[in-house]
Amino acid sequence: MGLPYHLLHPERPGDDSMYQLSVPRLRRPSSALIPLAVRLLLPLALFLLPVALLLPTAAHAQDREVRVTVSEGTNMAAAVSPDGRRIVLDLQGTLWTMDAGGGEARAITDMYYDARQPQWAPDGSRIVFQSFRDGRWHIWSIASDGTDPVQHTFGPYDEREPAYSPDGGAIVFASDRSGNYDIWTLDVSGGPGDGRIQRVTDAPTHEFTPQWSPDGESLAYASDRGLGAIIVRESGGSTRVVARNAGAISPAWSPDGSRIAYSAVVQGQTGLWVADAGATGGGGAAGGGGAATPTRLTEAGADVFPFRPMWMGDRTGDGTGGETDALEIAYTGDGRLRRVSADGAPGADIPFEATFAFTRRDYERARRSFEAGGPEPVQGIVAPAVSPDGRHIAFTALGDLWLLDIAADGADEAEAAGGATPRRLTDDPFVDLMPAWSRDGSRLAYASDRAGSLDIWVRDMATDTETRATTEPGGEVGPVFSPAGDRIVFTSVMGLQAAVRVVDLATGELTTIRNDLFAPSRPSFSPDGRTIAMSVLSQYSSRFREGRNEILLQPLDGGETRRVTAADHENMGVRALDGPVWSPDGRRMAYASEGVLWMVEVDAEGVPGAPPTRLSNHHADAISWTGDSRSIVYQSTRGLRRYHLDDGRSEEIPLRLEWQRPAREGAVVVRAARVWDGVSDEISRDMDVIIEGNRIVSVAPHSDARLAAVIDAGGEVVDAGDHTVLPGLVDMHSHMGYGMGEALGRAFLAYGVTTIRDPTSDPYEVAERRESIDSGRRIGPREFATGRTMDGNRIYYSGAGSLGPNGNLELELDRAEHVGYSLIKTYVRMPDLIQRRIIDFAHGIGIPVASHEIYPAVAHGQDHVEHISGTSRRGYSPKVTAMYRTYDDVIQLLAASGMTITPTMALMGGWWKSVADDPSWTTDARFEAVFPEGMAEAMTARALTRGRAGGIDELLADAGRTVTRVVRGGGKVVAGTDSPIIPYGAALIAEVENYVWGGLTEVEALRTATSVAAEALAMEGELGTLSAGALADILIVEGNPLENIEDLRRARIVLKDGEIFRVEELMSPPRALVP
Repeated sequence: MGLPYHLLHPERPGDDSMYQLSVPRLRRPSSALIPLAVRLLLPLALFLLPVALLLPTAAHAQDREVRVTVSEGTNMAAAVSPDGRRIVLDLQGTLWTMDAGGGEARAITDMYYDARQPQWAPDGSRIVFQSFRDGRWHIWSIASDGTDPVQHTFGPYDEREPAYSPDGGAIVFASDRSGNYDIWTLDVSGGPGDGRIQRVTDAPTHEFTPQWSPDGESLAYASDRGLGAIIVRESGGSTRVVARNAGAISPAWSPDGSRIAYSAVVQGQTGLWVADAGATGGGGAAGGGGAATPTRLTEAGADVFPFRPMWMGDRTGDGTGGETDALEIAYTGDGRLRRVSADGAPGADIPFEATFAFTRRDYERARRSFEAGGPEPVQGIVAPAVSPDGRHIAFTALGDLWLLDIAADGADEAEAAGGATPRRLTDDPFVDLMPAWSRDGSRLAYASDRAGSLDIWVRDMATDTETRATTEPGGEVGPVFSPAGDRIVFTSVMGLQAAVRVVDLATGELTTIRNDLFAPSRPSFSPDGRTIAMSVLSQYSSRFREGRNEILLQPLDGGETRRVTAADHENMGVRALDGPVWSPDGRRMAYASEGVLWMVEVDAEGVPGAPPTRLSNHHADAISWTGDSRSIVYQSTRGLRRYHLDDGRSEEIPLRLEWQRPAREGAVVVRAARVWDGVSDEISRDMDVIIEGNRIVSVAPHSDARLAAVIDAGGEVVDAGDHTVLPGLVDMHSHMGYGMGEALGRAFLAYGVTTIRDPTSDPYEVAERRESIDSGRRIGPREFATGRTMDGNRIYYSGAGSLGPNGNLELELDRAEHVGYSLIKTYVRMPDLIQRRIIDFAHGIGIPVASHEIYPAVAHGQDHVEHISGTSRRGYSPKVTAMYRTYDDVIQLLAASGMTITPTMALMGGWWKSVADDPSWTTDARFEAVFPEGMAEAMTARALTRGRAGGIDELLADAGRTVTRVVRGGGKVVAGTDSPIIPYGAALIAEVENYVWGGLTEVEALRTATSVAAEALAMEGELGTLSAGALADILIVEGNPLENIEDLRRARIVLKDGEIFRVEELMSPPRALVP
């Protein structure tokens, strides 16, 4: 991917500049993949040109120079040069070299390679490594002085963990190009990258981290067969297992080829081992086989990183540099470069220092307004569906179903400018969503929680009568009528999994079609009603979870399923409402890919038969066909649109619908014995919190005169007695949705959470929730949210937006601005160069950016990093090790930069330990009242295993020490949960308690969910504090959480925006306004 990058490559790295780049050479292998590589990569190269051109260059007055020198690394790999004089290490995705004896390390690559797992060429002239520079893991090499970078592999697959052959004529690596990870070789004897690629292994298991023996006759590699194994493959093809260990990885031959050192890494247990290279059967930690058991060289509790060890000393095994037994093995672990003798005697560490220097640009943050105002146009139009006759569109907005009447060929001239006004079909405080029409247009199916949980309902459009079609306790969503109208297929949501089910409308009989799918799209029927099509995840391999979305053709009679695609290696929708949607005549499917509308011709079975056709340059979502199969209605960033197949015409469908935020009037006095303002170290005693409307006007000592004045004016008094009054809590990482219906808002408030930040959601659902809650249609916390994550070419979660080569980055950024995102989140397969472009755009409109990445994200100005331990494209985290330990590089980058981190310790096991230690978490009356039936029992049962897993106390203690080090070092920690993986509301309380376990004081922990979180939202002084001018978000708890953090569980009264909610009232659903 050299084309765009030369614009960024003025000179070689040197001194303290980490931005300077070098020009890569591109050598394509002469393989059958060349045409595919050209097709995939040339558009991407052209696509990336704007990224280079738009990178910021001008200095800002508020820019802040950051310079940190680190002496520890988190999950870094290293390799010693063939002559034993130099070491290369991959600290935070940059390659650095230094003397083998230690000292100052010098960067030889820029920050954009994400360069990992380097290995030297036999002559020491080049270093090979894996790089994510072009958005996929490929094999690169670079001269040892940092010049002449060369990309060796291309195409849609990932290649990892390279190593040179002993003669330097080939590179061996692991790749998923065969459907799982196998060992492959690339011939480079004619120059870098000019040879052919050959497959070496073809086992059903994964093989990875290969290395040639010193004589070039054998390969050692790791396999996931059993619990894990190190395997030797001879040149003739025979194999033998030389070691068996859970998590065995990264074998390294001794110079004489007699032994193999390797790492063994699983969560909570790591070690360095050495095995007899001639062994058979494997032995290993669990014994077995007929061979000698490998020797463990490190003590229990050592934090060994999952990379190749390095044999140091005599490089030939001929005695000239010392006897073979005197060799040392160097490895990366415990944040350092460590050494140990081959018999386990510890040696001296190899010290290093590396300096990161970068500039963080300041920018002006946009602030949300929560004042009464309006009316404003409704943006939260969710799941619009066109009627078969093309004259109506049903959709969700402001919590209810609406019907928009339109002319068959668009709005008439009188309404064209402003659009027609839709009429309300439902009017209640519940959630009614995802409407779908019967083929004759006489009925509308939708999901509603009016009976206590989300069920499927059917509305007769002529009589307005409604019938409940399902009565299951879970969440049933996404109904679709069969062509005959006698059945409805729908999805039952079960956490991250989903069951596809069918209900017979005459008998009520339920049939489960699939219960093993990971968040599929809304189903679509074939014209004969025998098959449904859905977008589902297809992984490239099971070693790593990411993949692409393909079309699943699922017969309803139990026949054979098929997975098909309209375009190889491209995503068929985001597994939501954007297709595939079968046309009623069965000839086509419509879907969104890379954000825009596509159509593909299909045969009677639903198999694409021709290349797809792009139909729009607008964002496309919520796709539906008219009954004549001649037009498609879809949702775009700026409203509804219709595409006409006959003439290619695309037209807007305007509508007029508004909402407004009501003014809150009257005064409230909260009289309390103890008040904590969210900032101070101490409690204030005997205080009155005076509220007018939705704002605090003063916090002052008790005054009977003031109290009397409020009462005389008709105000309310909340007597907190001996309880503690503190700011409403902020959950900085919670994924909202409709699965719990209106009970979701009550769940948050019942636990004192008055504000949430949602870092991934459907953009129109975000707007609908915001407008519904802010207008008073239903209750719930304030929401600061983004739309879908912006990700690279491989995805995992439903709703993830894949940014491909066709320019949809600009469409995504435009939607972020128009819909009013509070932040943007990039995900793990986003190349660093494009992430920098996104950060620059986001800061230009005043909103922050979050991701899982630490570096170079921090250098680009990223505002938030999510999770201590979270998904990483590398297969391991650059922030935390398998032992849940974080080292000096990460701590210093966080503390010096001011970038916030949301640790989500409860997600790491803290929630499960909390419940295992104290089952009252799930027997709490709130939990049983607001969460779905059976959830308390399921959580308790799961906690008995997960919460008592071996080593969990030590792992959480290590994670807690990381939190404490960041806070005490001047960094910013904010509390978040990643709900709904763990329960909404309750998990935030557990998260804050986890911080106290980890070493924070109660006050420090409470600030992470109040004032520090508010600052991260650019709402300091308005949220997270009890002070004059702040919004009246208040939590009243029994006891004193500043002395006993467990008292935070004991919420009694919550005020949100000045409105009073008593916890016992929140445990009951609202009164239904309609049957």
